[in-house]
Amino acid sequence: MKKRIKIRNKQYIFYEDELNDDFMKNNHLERPVLNEDYKYIREGKINKFFSNFLYYGIALPILSFVCFIRGIKVVNRKNLKKEKNRGVFIYGNHTNVFDMLDVQSFVSIHKRVNIIGYSDASTIPFIQPIIRSLGYIPIPNNIHLMKKFTEAIEYYINNKEDVLIYPEAHVWPYYTKIRPFKSTSFHYPAKLMAPVLPICTTYTKGIFNKPRLKIIIGEYIYPKKELTERENKEFLRNECYNQMVKMAGSFKQVEYIKYIQTDKEN
Repeated sequence: MKKRIKIRNKQYIFYEDELNDDFMKNNHLERPVLNEDYKYIREGKINKFFSNFLYYGIALPILSFVCFIRGIKVVNRKNLKKEKNRGVFIYGNHTNVFDMLDVQSFVSIHKRVNIIGYSDASTIPFIQPIIRSLGYIPIPNNIHLMKKFTEAIEYYINNKEDVLIYPEAHVWPYYTKIRPFKSTSFHYPAKLMAPVLPICTTYTKGIFNKPRLKIIIGEYIYPKKELTERENKEFLRNECYNQMVKMAGSFKQVEYIKYIQTDKEN
């Protein structure tokens, strides 16, 4: 069965596994094994200067303007002020290829946002040094890099920068619900006792029948001192998931793509 079809200008996507099905057009890209000398932390005066110039001088103004032109609306932005002087983990639903840039340039505008993602972004020629400067943190598929990966996350959180994580892992274009996700990605805030901020990208009807984004900011969730790290992982995951489900269902969204579950045997 085809996974994506179009009938009378309406798109339908058929899925089997909410945790693992991937409908991105670029999912053919390989996820290369990163070199063991890959530098996760932006350090050194020249590197920091180039990174800050690219982020604040070029990327942020351009992307913010693009978000404004696209008519993106941010709801409850005032919630961000509660932890503006502390590094937090932002968790969102993954429903378009630009959502990470929307958060980085139009939501958490008061401080830098680093993005955790797969290493396939580094397969694009000349893009690796740019995305590194913009705060992209590729998930290591080399066990020797896991320590550097973890150290980088701790470094940025301790330096009062945010870290953006998509626990659903795969992009489902314009999906209006929240897919189930595991507690694995909540290991870091549980370990560092750092706040978690759920956000939810939703879709309304725009002009010319184009999707218009409304990004809703949730309430901060804090690890509990009386819980173990493992217990905090589950606690943070459950609280974050419940908030995201509530935000996604807070109003009637427009389904630009209809998702239909099928039996795995078919």
